Amino acid sequence: MHAALTKNDHVIVHTPHYQSLSEVAKSIGCEVSNWQAREENGWRLDLDELKNQIQHNTKAIIINTPHNPTGYLMSRADFEALNQLAQEKNILLFSDEVYRESEYDPTQRLPAACDVNENAVSLGVTSKTYGLAGLRIGWVATKNKKIYDAMASLKDYTTICNSAPSEFLAEVALRHRGKLIARNVGIIKSNLEIMDEFFTKHTSLFTWTRPQAGSMGFPKLLKGNIDEFCDDLVKKAGILLLPASMYGESSNHFRLGLGRKNLPQAVERLEEYLLSNA
Repeated sequence: MHAALTKNDHVIVHTPHYQSLSEVAKSIGCEVSNWQAREENGWRLDLDELKNQIQHNTKAIIINTPHNPTGYLMSRADFEALNQLAQEKNILLFSDEVYRESEYDPTQRLPAACDVNENAVSLGVTSKTYGLAGLRIGWVATKNKKIYDAMASLKDYTTICNSAPSEFLAEVALRHRGKLIARNVGIIKSNLEIMDEFFTKHTSLFTWTRPQAGSMGFPKLLKGNIDEFCDDLVKKAGILLLPASMYGESSNHFRLGLGRKNLPQAVERLEEYLLSNA
């Protein structure tokens, strides 16, 4: 992405977001605007807001779907409208798809942006849906040869090449990705049921917009300060939650992970913590 942008270009980023989606652009002097997702809209992005943000020097729109940290999955209609807009305006669409294939309903899965938009770049990794973070393997795909060549050239000056054993193991994993997906999505769905019950029980303390995909949700604490809550919780109960400030947000939301088998035990500790601080 760095290779496709220059100083003073304007970039629009789906927000809240993983830090590097905006900071890489900022580091080379780009102007960055936030395309804000809001809980009251079910974390849905407003395409009219996007249109109003486009400037004469807008060179890229960066999205993440399925979304970290909210678990929002863009609808097919919105996805198609976004790609059409980007193509009409000749704006690069960078689509962070690292949680793709983790949809709870596979019929809602979106195509890769690079397959429907010749001016789009799709990002994928082995670390999320497949649960193989230790391999440190990811990929980008695009039909735009100019952008592809620029990214490849930049990589020669940074990481040069991957670990050969990691590449071999990643290839084996992708050939059997169906089994990995079934295992990991199964864990997430089981944990979702537990969290649904937890948040139904504690409606006076939290809001909960149920995610549609991925291994995370973005609940909101209704009482107190979320940064203080998370700090106290990890010190007293050993439970780590990410406050919204880690995503550059000032809201009282926090990221909740759903991908670990020991989530039931963590929820038991959380219940004990809430009871002791009631």
